[in-house]
Amino acid sequence: MDVRKAGAIALSVLSVAFRLAGIAFAILTVMLCFPSAAARLGISDIVIDLSRALPDLIEGYGLVTSPFGGVFRLDFALAMLALFGLDYLCQRVSWNLR
Repeated sequence: MDVRKAGAIALSVLSVAFRLAGIAFAILTVMLCFPSAAARLGISDIVIDLSRALPDLIEGYGLVTSPFGGVFRLDFALAMLALFGLDYLCQRVSWNLR
């Protein structure tokens, strides 16, 4: 197998992983705006673990109360944007390697 083709495949797989993680952060960001959905699913432990996994620079940054009674987490939204940016970058480099 050619080294360039192997690198392109690896970057494509990494791109899909970044995209799925970005989608997960998007879903969590929306779900936390509604406290009943978050309470019913019992995702508080997941949210705490993900919050601790974020870099200290943005961890807990921009917590805004939503009009629905929940909280909008700007740190999760920023992480989502970063993951989608990495997804795009990996996909573009993968296309250029092929």
